[in-house]
Amino acid sequence: MSLHTFTKYIPDNSAFNQIAFDSFTSEVLRSGYHYWLSKCGSRRFPSRDDIRPREIATSLRYISLIKVEGDDFIYRIVGDVIVMSYGVPLQNRRLSDLAYDEPGFDIFVIPNLRKVVESGEPLGLRGKVGRDVARVNFTDCENLLLPLGHDENSVDHVLTFSSYMSHPFG
Repeated sequence: MSLHTFTKYIPDNSAFNQIAFDSFTSEVLRSGYHYWLSKCGSRRFPSRDDIRPREIATSLRYISLIKVEGDDFIYRIVGDVIVMSYGVPLQNRRLSDLAYDEPGFDIFVIPNLRKVVESGEPLGLRGKVGRDVARVNFTDCENLLLPLGHDENSVDHVLTFSSYMSHPFG
């Protein structure tokens, strides 16, 4: 089969839709959401210090911890599934730099992180990648973005759980 045959099935533009937390197909994302809820207690969202990696050890490959720095974000911790899915080193990189170096980050990653920071609410997404995203190793994904902060009024980190899939074309 020719490359043209495969590429005709790739949409021109990526599309991401907000989804309910109970509709994730990934067990990692469902358990990640329940873990986050358990850490909230009576607060809107837990703090970074409430998250214990040992408690989510089986999910660490699927998570990233992103620090909020003004209008920008920095990947602090990045699981190996995420690194392999994007094919670029992400740890300790600013998203503004990644958006410049890797087209696509500014299309869906940054706006959705800003939405979580501004609202203080978790966000579930399902998406299909199009030609507008440069270099990825997947066709479909689900993402869970969870706010973290020391007080109820400001988000200083976003914890993400991500699942990446490649589906056959056609």
